Amino acid sequence: MPTARNSTLSVLSRIRLVLLLFLIFSLNLMAQNETAVSLKSVLNNLEKQFSIRFSFDPNALKGIKLNSIPQTNDLDLALQAALSNTALEFQKIDDQYYVIKKAASKFLTIEVLDAETDLALPFATIKQNASNLGLVTDQFGLARLVIPNHKGVVLEVFYLGFQSFSIHVDSLNSYQVYQVHLLPEPLDLNDYELKEYLNAGIASDPKANSFRILPQEMEILPGLAERDVLLSAQIISGVNSNDESASGINVRGSSRDNTLLYWNNVPIYHSAHYFGNISSFIPSSIGTLDVYKNYVPVKYGGASAGLISLASRNEIDQTLNAELSLNMTHGDVFIKTPFLGKKGSVMFAARRSYNDAIPTWTYNAYGEKLFGREIRDPQGIVYESEYSNDLNFSDLNFHWNYEPTDKTSIKLGYIRNRSQFNHRENDLRERQNIVQSHQIKSSGADISWIQRLTDKQSLSVSAAYSDYGMEYDYTNLRNPTIDSDDDKQERSNDIENLELRLSHTSIYKDLHKLTIGYQFNEFKIKNLINTENFFEQDQAEQINSEGNIHAVFSDLNLKLSAPLELVLSGRLTAIESIDRSVFSPQIKLNYNLNKQLLFKTTYGIYHQYLSTIKESQFTISNAIEQHWLLADDDELVPMLINKQMSLGFIRNTKSWLIDFDIYQKNVDGLLARNLGFGFTREAGFNQGTERIVGADLTLRKRWKYIKTWFSYNFQDSEVSFSELFPTTFASNLNIRHQFSFASTLSRGNWEFSLGYTFKTGAPYTGINNVRLNRKNNSPNPPGPGVNEKYELRFSKPNSLRVANYHRFDASVWHRFKGKTWRGEVGFSLMNIFNRRNVYNIGYLIDLNQNNEVVIAQRTKFFLEFTPNLSVRFSF
Repeated sequence: MPTARNSTLSVLSRIRLVLLLFLIFSLNLMAQNETAVSLKSVLNNLEKQFSIRFSFDPNALKGIKLNSIPQTNDLDLALQAALSNTALEFQKIDDQYYVIKKAASKFLTIEVLDAETDLALPFATIKQNASNLGLVTDQFGLARLVIPNHKGVVLEVFYLGFQSFSIHVDSLNSYQVYQVHLLPEPLDLNDYELKEYLNAGIASDPKANSFRILPQEMEILPGLAERDVLLSAQIISGVNSNDESASGINVRGSSRDNTLLYWNNVPIYHSAHYFGNISSFIPSSIGTLDVYKNYVPVKYGGASAGLISLASRNEIDQTLNAELSLNMTHGDVFIKTPFLGKKGSVMFAARRSYNDAIPTWTYNAYGEKLFGREIRDPQGIVYESEYSNDLNFSDLNFHWNYEPTDKTSIKLGYIRNRSQFNHRENDLRERQNIVQSHQIKSSGADISWIQRLTDKQSLSVSAAYSDYGMEYDYTNLRNPTIDSDDDKQERSNDIENLELRLSHTSIYKDLHKLTIGYQFNEFKIKNLINTENFFEQDQAEQINSEGNIHAVFSDLNLKLSAPLELVLSGRLTAIESIDRSVFSPQIKLNYNLNKQLLFKTTYGIYHQYLSTIKESQFTISNAIEQHWLLADDDELVPMLINKQMSLGFIRNTKSWLIDFDIYQKNVDGLLARNLGFGFTREAGFNQGTERIVGADLTLRKRWKYIKTWFSYNFQDSEVSFSELFPTTFASNLNIRHQFSFASTLSRGNWEFSLGYTFKTGAPYTGINNVRLNRKNNSPNPPGPGVNEKYELRFSKPNSLRVANYHRFDASVWHRFKGKTWRGEVGFSLMNIFNRRNVYNIGYLIDLNQNNEVVIAQRTKFFLEFTPNLSVRFSF
């Protein structure tokens, strides 16, 4: 019989056993809780392990936890294990995407496209009706979504500037790609840019007063066999070239160095080859070209007239593209391929001229324009020189685009240009034996990082380096056996520019937007000009300048009401080389009177601290040489200041477009030597002012297959140099009236274009206003071998005008394709009627047939009849 003590021990033992079992159970439960992982976390780990993406309804995964994590290198087995105890299933869409859904759910892939261009619309918004559910398409316009209860569900697709689109989910099948083609809203100027300003591939943003050219989408333009980007930009009214070149772009009567040029973030100082006639940008490598003529965006400093910004063609679209092109002056290759998985892309393009081996009709026409001239002495005897050239150029473009997430973009670019020229010219009657060499080396690199911090904030950082070097030497051997009568020239210009830019953009309530930023530039510039002239005083100039530029800028965009928008901008710049700070304010105001009519106005003060001195007298080509200089003080190289305003409107209907602007510029800081009157160093650095008034008008009419446009520019400019001339006179760029007419026909795979351009003649100085001054008091008569120095003196400059300019151009493009490739051939004719348009009339000191020192008149001409043929293959 058990005792009381034994009974007590038995009870305690039982209690200990229960507690032990409870502890074991609790530890086991805790262990299970510690190892249990949410299904969403498991799917995230599988995405990283197998480099795939899952689409699912978050509500369907809520609360599902797994006690064990599948450990296998087989994705299908891992998914089967993960979903085995759930009501979910998986479906493979492609090698990258899987969908997790309930059996009754629908999985949709929606692709959003532009109905006119068939291009993807990235980051379009898709919302479910009567709910706050929605998502945004990726950079390829694709969205993948799971809809668990799809009965009666309607999806709305939105994209800024396009009409919304409704999708009834019940009518769609799962696992099929459904394409949505959004139509633009062509009558509403409030929320979009004009997709087709003049022609396909030429767009306009009326509110930003800017234009965009898309070379790869561009349709035919008169006179172009291929998509030369800088020549294409000149189709825009007010963006003209007074010397009929690609690089000599004069925005509203301003000098070409008054317009900034950027490739991605790299400042460009060598923009065209063949002395400016062929853009130094490979057409197949350019994605967009933006042109600003009414103002210069505040984040860019150092320009007083306009901005041209080019961006590389390098979309991340998981495709391998290759192109080969050949025309009558050069050939190029373009390759774009995915890089670093499916989140990056690399573009490479190269180009080389071949006319140093095979001269063509096109090349010879360029050569005649660049080096042909007519020289007439006082007796009326005309001389035309015979010459031979060895000219070649090459280009290299590289660009890497990487987007590790939908909020991060990293880009890296490199550009290189080379141009080499050797020229020989003989003229026994003028006793000239000219030899010249000319070399340009230009390169640049940039890296940028853009981070979308939130849906309404972004940060942008970029760094760029540009290196430019130009040098040439010129010798005129009047008598090969005597050195004392030679004319010799040596020129060199080197620029190093390090540019850093940081900006932050925020979007506030009612779509107000604020951008603030900082820009830094470090310039190192060398300039050497040595001149030994038989008839004029020798000159030796070495102008070196360097300094840092610091600037802070701000751009505030205010949406005051539905029709009214105000933009207030400012830039504070500290220029170390002149120890001065300047403030550059800007204001833009846009008002939508109705959906078809927008009024626009701008005002700004612009400061340009990097400008050029120009040479037109002793250069062997008919082009003007530019030497870049940094403003160093107000007595030598001044800072250029432009106070500019514009007022206009744009009206756009279904088939008609009218764009009209009037403007005025007041420019201070012009250099006298840039007038082209042969001023010496002392007089050449006299400063002057310029007043420019003008108007731009563009009319466009569109039919089903035909587009026609007309543009007119009025521009009147006067310069004043009170210390040199008593009265004002027309500037060299004063082309009073210019109008152009163009029409294109697109039908099937054929495109045709015809255009006509008229310009009033450029100003020049008559012979009666030029005299020859001897620069010493020697009684000896002038003649060969006598150490006499002479100079030309001008009075009443630019009082005459050359004959009016007329030119007809035509082009034909044809597209064709094979199974795996596409082709395009373009044929163009410039100056169809071979009119001999006069570019410039100038004067020089020379010897006549009697060995007397005289003033000779030199006439330069524009392009003669110039055909071109281009062939392009895409793979």
